[in-house]
Amino acid sequence: MSEEEGQPDWLRNVDNSRNGVAISTSSNENFSMTLPSDNSSSPLLQKAQSGAAFLSLLLTLVSIILVSLLAIAWGGVAWSEGNAKQVFNWHPILMICAYAFMNVGVLIFRLSGTSSYQQHTRNEQLRQLEQSTAVFGEETKSKRGFIKWTHSTIWACSFLFGLIGILAVFKSHNDPVSGYIANLYSLHSWVGIFVLTLYCVQFLYGILAFGGFLSRSGRFNHPIMMEIHKFTGNYLHVLVTATILMGIQEKEGFVGCSYEVQQADLVPFKNLGMIPEACKLSHGLGIVVLAMGLLTSFSLSRLPVV
Repeated sequence: MSEEEGQPDWLRNVDNSRNGVAISTSSNENFSMTLPSDNSSSPLLQKAQSGAAFLSLLLTLVSIILVSLLAIAWGGVAWSEGNAKQVFNWHPILMICAYAFMNVGVLIFRLSGTSSYQQHTRNEQLRQLEQSTAVFGEETKSKRGFIKWTHSTIWACSFLFGLIGILAVFKSHNDPVSGYIANLYSLHSWVGIFVLTLYCVQFLYGILAFGGFLSRSGRFNHPIMMEIHKFTGNYLHVLVTATILMGIQEKEGFVGCSYEVQQADLVPFKNLGMIPEACKLSHGLGIVVLAMGLLTSFSLSRLPVV
């Protein structure tokens, strides 16, 4: 009988030195995991990514506040004929809300600790742990399943916001009282339609392949398809960020954000106060959206462990 076999259950420690994982087991199936000291804390870049994710979520709230103030500055909102400008103001509000929900949806795996981006440096250790402890495996699957359901629900809400936002544009442009305006004449509108179409394809495929409907078919939920799904989601986030910035620029061209000067404007920073207040809000909104896009992209990137 070895020394370890002579110990009671609660003192036994099974040490897998080859994989660098120590699992303490007891009779009530509770366990703890000990990883090597050099990996006991999150690496620097991974900590920065988590911080970027939280900051991006904070800016999500800021963007909603800014677009609401901007809509007020542009005359408020309405949904009746004869108020085409106010009907149109629903468009930026709803599209920013859609972007905000999308931002939360793409970050939820990172923030919940269930993202494969966070786990790729310890996959082998986690796999050994799941094989050794069924309780851990079940809890992990249950948590990730809940996060997947939440992710799909958030993306569904984002789609609804975006769809109504586009309907607001068509309604305002086809108002018989206020006058008719052409649709789909700008680059912003073309890119927007492309983004919405790609969004629908991404959402439907995610629901069918990873939501359980086609999960029995390895052709649809193959790991390669998951990687493509994640890439497309990140790509969509970048596209939506760019589309919103294009829309802000287009709207600023209509309302007029310039100011009159009597001489050469050689030091324009001195005259920033002359920019209309509504344009200052739209500028700020654009900067916040750009920051959200950069922070979220950084948070979801596969970076080396340093």
